[in-house]
Amino acid sequence: MIRGRSLRKDIPEITALRILAALCVVISHLHALGMVCAARFDEIVDGGRPAVCFFFVLSGFIMHHNYPLLDARDSVATRRFARSRVARLYPTLLLSLCMALPTVIYLLTTHADDLLLQYYALKSHYASWLVASAIAQLLVLTGWTPAAAINQPWNGPAWSLSCEFFFYAAFPFIRPVLQRLSSRLIIVAMIAAWLLQGIWMIALYAFAAPNRSPFLVYQFPLTHFPEFMAGICAGILFSRFNRQQLNVLIGVATVAALLAVAAVYSWKIHLPASYGETPIFLALIVATVRSSGSLWLAPLRNSVVVALGHASYALYIIHVPILLGASVFGIAIALGWFWLPLLLLASLLIHYRYAEPIRRWLLTRPQPQRLAQ
Repeated sequence: MIRGRSLRKDIPEITALRILAALCVVISHLHALGMVCAARFDEIVDGGRPAVCFFFVLSGFIMHHNYPLLDARDSVATRRFARSRVARLYPTLLLSLCMALPTVIYLLTTHADDLLLQYYALKSHYASWLVASAIAQLLVLTGWTPAAAINQPWNGPAWSLSCEFFFYAAFPFIRPVLQRLSSRLIIVAMIAAWLLQGIWMIALYAFAAPNRSPFLVYQFPLTHFPEFMAGICAGILFSRFNRQQLNVLIGVATVAALLAVAAVYSWKIHLPASYGETPIFLALIVATVRSSGSLWLAPLRNSVVVALGHASYALYIIHVPILLGASVFGIAIALGWFWLPLLLLASLLIHYRYAEPIRRWLLTRPQPQRLAQ
């Protein structure tokens, strides 16, 4: 951290960045579903995939920011951490599956084969696959199942929750290990993990089945773990470095990203755009936190923008069930860009009137006493 700054300080600017990333995903899906014309934007943001990687890096940073002393050896604190993560994410996931239910029932009862294939990648045995997919969604396992008929129905974006819950399970174990390393070794670990991630992705494209490799590159939790780890490392370094050292970290990360992007395009390496952009995300997060409270970041502290940032998870996780339902029931195209304010309003209502009250209730209700051994 900057000397004298508390790591527990709220960072509204970081919260605001979340809504910008979520909007990249939403607009890309609006374009993919033919509701708006945003081909150039979709090309620039690569279908919103880098935005999800940004969330993973940010998640690692924020986890260390909020739980700087968490250690798996402290079972009470670890259980409290797990409970808080489930209370934060799971209720909105359940709501999104309920939102998808009318669409699923309609497609099944009308035997809409073309739409079941287009939206859910289902060719036959529809009911069986939909039940299997629902179970995978409820268990937060879709990211671990390289089958489109499992991870695409109901709510496709929920694959990222498979990654997040895996990251949260690993966090109490990996954070103390990284914390004990010297700053130099942490930097080495970040670089090594990033390079190994690139090698892993190249190997997947080269050796995995062509119908499985894109899934393993874009959705498999192990593939994205280095991004979460980079966020943790950045959080630890931020707590140790002074302003000059942070400037060097930001500069080196930016240069590394530019070189990686240039190498990918020049040598035509089969890597997703998000790979080369990961150091940029790290630099952006560190630079934003370092400058928190400054005048030039004032727009990111606007109360409306921050409120939308808090609701960004709701926006991300509920927009596909809503948009697919609108497409199936024939009300999608007419609204066009008006979908954006509607979805933003829906996300605010869901976050503040549904998700937050449930989260507070889950965290404050009495817990059953453990039986004495």
